[in-house]
Amino acid sequence: MVVRILPSDSDMDLDSLLERVKHGLPAGVVVSDSRREEIGFGLEALVVGFLMPEVDGVGESLERYLTSVDGVGEVDVVSATRV
Repeated sequence: MVVRILPSDSDMDLDSLLERVKHGLPAGVVVSDSRREEIGFGLEALVVGFLMPEVDGVGESLERYLTSVDGVGEVDVVSATRV
């Protein structure tokens, strides 16, 4: 699953935000890739790839977790595929 994460504050350090995201991921979910994406007007978002087990509800659990992380303003699922 690839997710675009917008910070709650335009001045937020995206590296520290990524570390907070990695800290409490649901069981079996790991970060496979991450990059910055310019949105415009100097604003950036994180685009993060997650690998997760094929278990019912794990995607929804990940989305709920991401929206609860301090500093996350908005979460947008870009794509979800099977590996």
